[in-house]
Amino acid sequence: MKSFNPSGASAFELYSFSGIVEESGKNLETRVSGGGGGGATYQGTGGTAPISITSKTVIHDQLFLTSKEGKEKSFQLQDFNLACRRGNEVTVYWGIKQGKESGHYLAVKNHTTDQAFFDDGKINSMFLNLWIQAVLILGGIGMFFTIPYLGYIVGIGLLFYAWKRWKTAKNEVASFRQTLRNLPPD
Repeated sequence: MKSFNPSGASAFELYSFSGIVEESGKNLETRVSGGGGGGATYQGTGGTAPISITSKTVIHDQLFLTSKEGKEKSFQLQDFNLACRRGNEVTVYWGIKQGKESGHYLAVKNHTTDQAFFDDGKINSMFLNLWIQAVLILGGIGMFFTIPYLGYIVGIGLLFYAWKRWKTAKNEVASFRQTLRNLPPD
């Protein structure tokens, strides 16, 4: 277990489990959604709304790992698209924010092939609180357009602070990813 204290979000603990792949599986799920197509006519005239259809493919990876101590653990992961097979040495990493009971899978490293797989969205959310970021940006824009002169200064200050938080988080994420790449198996 390793502690991280990002400047733009709550501290979190990084947990890991390393082992030899006993079995792995992969499934693909396609989610399709659509809307529109409604319309109306009145006295011979009218119109219809265009139809829109979208799809998203979700990759499900399932791993069964056995540690050096003989403990077996299974992992069900989404959107990692792992490349591993029986006999590979793999470490799964997950983060739990302070005060929480559970967390998210953040990365998987295949030590045999020296490949690392990351969930960028989850990692980014561990390093930057997006709600605070949105409030800073909207507040900056709002101040800029609603209060003459002083609002310009405060608005630009809030936007600069939001940019600085984002830049710092981006650097922290890059450092975190490099740290995970360099960690040896448990």
